[in-house]
Amino acid sequence: MAFNIMENPINPADIEAELERIWDSLQGTNKMRACLFNLIIYTMKNERKDYLSSVVKRVIERFPSRIIFITVDEKSEKSYLTTSASVVSAEEGECSIVCDFIDVEVSKSYLERVPFIILPHLLPDLPVYLVFADDPCKNDPVAEKLESFATRTIYDSETTSSLPCFANAVLKHKKASQKEIADLNWARIEEWRSLLADTFHTKEKLECLKKASSLEITYNAMETASFCHTRIQALYLQGFLACQLGWSLKSSKKEGDTLIISYENPELTIKLIPTKLASIPSGRIISLEIQTSDQKHFLFKRARDNPHLICIHVSSPDHCLMPAYFIFDREEVGKSLVKEICHKGTSKHYLALLTMLSKFTEGDIC
Repeated sequence: MAFNIMENPINPADIEAELERIWDSLQGTNKMRACLFNLIIYTMKNERKDYLSSVVKRVIERFPSRIIFITVDEKSEKSYLTTSASVVSAEEGECSIVCDFIDVEVSKSYLERVPFIILPHLLPDLPVYLVFADDPCKNDPVAEKLESFATRTIYDSETTSSLPCFANAVLKHKKASQKEIADLNWARIEEWRSLLADTFHTKEKLECLKKASSLEITYNAMETASFCHTRIQALYLQGFLACQLGWSLKSSKKEGDTLIISYENPELTIKLIPTKLASIPSGRIISLEIQTSDQKHFLFKRARDNPHLICIHVSSPDHCLMPAYFIFDREEVGKSLVKEICHKGTSKHYLALLTMLSKFTEGDIC
């Protein structure tokens, strides 16, 4: 599928007129204008902008929307604000769905003008989804104003250098705005959470999980220009388990590149082990291994040749079950955002995770 953007820099006051001119020019071309919601992307001008553009492509393949893409140039010494209006299509062919695209690039000195520029271009009576692709730990009144417009704010924890600070900031934003919130990295571990819920769905199996004495999570630590905080998804998965099973945080420390987290009630140790694997995206979980106090062993591991296929091995001193398999969706750019757009409300499990992560020592986990 193609992702076509017809750029046309214009005065902000002429945005709607320019969109109408473009649509008039497309009459008779079998291009269908569609919009289910407003999608605001708020990001800094850095390496992740291209990644976020590819995410937008993925979203409009599933959900046509009016896209307002805001890029903040924090390093520019010149004061400027430029806008363009265009249309985008995620497909080619005789007939395709086409969406409005409003691009705003602004220097930090003119940033306070952004809410006044975009507010007239939010389509009324449609939801507003804000992708907050910057660190919420920063004091950013403009971002907070954009949050007040949003029906749902979707954070990107990849942008933070301190996960405890991120957790505290998001909880603060949630309390202040009373809006729905979500997180792209939380969405990226959804299938692992479903796998665990499916495996330990009976009371007997859940009691077995409660006897865990050690747990190892291996994750892909191969960094890219867009992803450098590769430990976050592993932290989220162990935190999800800790919250659901009532584990109490005791301590955390690093031994080389491995992060070791200790819990009490029951006493157990969790190791987050980095490795590098080119066949899956950065930060993705590769395996999860659980050992219980009564010597039961659970191993969930991606198949080497088919990383979307998870092999499940269960054994004890008395028996060894035949391997079972759980199939994940194939990895695609933007899938996590599509998931969070589909979901309603705010996950109580995610809020519990943030509360737990906020208790970690600054700098120990991220």
